[in-house]
Amino acid sequence: MQTETRAVAPFRIQPRFVPRIWGVRELGKFYPGRPPEAEPIGETWLTANDCAAGPVTLQQLLQRNRAQLLGLSQYAGDDFPVLVKFLFPADRLSVQVHPSDAYAASHALGRGKTEMWHVLEAQPGARLGINLQPEVTMAKFIAACQQGRGAECLDWQPAQAGDSFYIPAGTIHALGSGVVICEVQQQSDNTFRLDDYGRLDAGGRPRQLHWDHGFAVARPHAGGGKLNCDPQAEGLLINCPYFRVEKYQLTEGCAQPLEQGEMHVLAALSPGLRLEPPVAATAGFRTGGNEVASGYEQIAEPGNTHAAALDLTPGTCAVLPAGAEAGWQLAGRGDGLDITLPANFAG
Repeated sequence: MQTETRAVAPFRIQPRFVPRIWGVRELGKFYPGRPPEAEPIGETWLTANDCAAGPVTLQQLLQRNRAQLLGLSQYAGDDFPVLVKFLFPADRLSVQVHPSDAYAASHALGRGKTEMWHVLEAQPGARLGINLQPEVTMAKFIAACQQGRGAECLDWQPAQAGDSFYIPAGTIHALGSGVVICEVQQQSDNTFRLDDYGRLDAGGRPRQLHWDHGFAVARPHAGGGKLNCDPQAEGLLINCPYFRVEKYQLTEGCAQPLEQGEMHVLAALSPGLRLEPPVAATAGFRTGGNEVASGYEQIAEPGNTHAAALDLTPGTCAVLPAGAEAGWQLAGRGDGLDITLPANFAG
């Protein structure tokens, strides 16, 4: 007897709010109705392994529905392969660097960390530090970090809303204050802090620095930098070995088809976007009811009835699984990022 192939529906992921010493206490602009924070929140993790995807975590969903979710036969990892974040720095971040996969694996640190930044908001004078200034040697930089002056050695670049930057592993970098960033990265939290300007943690102690690892992986000019010349343009932002990111700017009445057979992680950057299903798939769905179309499976949120159209909320992510049927599209009015994985992605 032949097994029925069941299509799968998109689903939302609940973000995780991560305290950081440099964060903010008011996130109501991005998360309406959220009260002031008891401690500074620096990041919201939108696709972390432990983020809720309906009644299960994203990692549990991957382990139970790997083929339908990812559509990648060669990926054998146990965690979700890409991490999307929003960053809210009220103060500058430390001067830092991330390891490569090879270095992380050789030191039992798991996965490396390559990332990209997309600027959502930037106050006048906002800057991002990426790479060392051309005349600065590693020896000079190391000495500066040991004296608490590492930030003076960075190549600080102006930032405005719509700018995108690539930060491959080994890139020495720092975020300035006055920006809101959407970050797409490998599923890793491996960060080596090189200079934290003498800041103290909540217990009054200097925060830990990671000079041994950090200076071992840091490269003065690792290839990172600005990706787009026109911050108002849309299209492909980055296609690297770990993720592909496209930016869409939709107006009402237009739609962006989404390729079948690959997973799409969709991050709304403004209100008004929605995922619309193929016309044929709406038969049997009733908004607000319990009816589910024959041959359709909700792998994350059993019983939800959003297949007729799934609204995308800024500050959260939704996923269109690789096993969804053809014809889903991004529609509405607003800006969003579409994050996919390379066809040969192996983790």
